[in-house]
Amino acid sequence: MEFLLLLPILLAIVFGIVEFGIAWRTSQVITNVSREGARLAVVSRNFGNKETLVRDRVDSLLVGSSLNLTKRTTTLYCDGVAGALCGGAGQSGGVQIEYEHTFVVLGPVMDLLCVGCGSNYGTITLSAVSTMRTE
Repeated sequence: MEFLLLLPILLAIVFGIVEFGIAWRTSQVITNVSREGARLAVVSRNFGNKETLVRDRVDSLLVGSSLNLTKRTTTLYCDGVAGALCGGAGQSGGVQIEYEHTFVVLGPVMDLLCVGCGSNYGTITLSAVSTMRTE
C-alpha cells in the first residue's frame, strides 16, 4: 500500500531527472551549434552566399544531433542588427538559435499527482546566442 502511495512521486522524480537531462543536452547542443555557426559566419568571406552556407551548416548540425528543424528559429546578425551579414574586419557577427523543447513524459507523470498539473510542463524555449568578431 505504501508503494502505491509513493509510486507517483517516485515516477515524477525519475522522469523529471530524465526530462531535464534531455533538456540540458538540447541546450548544450544549440549552444555549440550557434558557436559553430557564428565562427563560420565570421570566417567565410568569399565562399558564395554566406547566409545559405551558415544556415545549412547550422541545420546539418541540428539534424546530426537528432533535433527537429521545425522547432528551431535561426537568426544571423552583424553588430547587433538581425538579418545583417558581416563583411568587414572588426565587426561582430553571430548566430542566435531558439528551440522549442517539449517535455514528453513529465506532463503526464505530473497529472498522476494532481489532475491538470501537467499542463504547465509542456514546452519551454531554449535559446543560445554566440557572437564572434571578424578579423
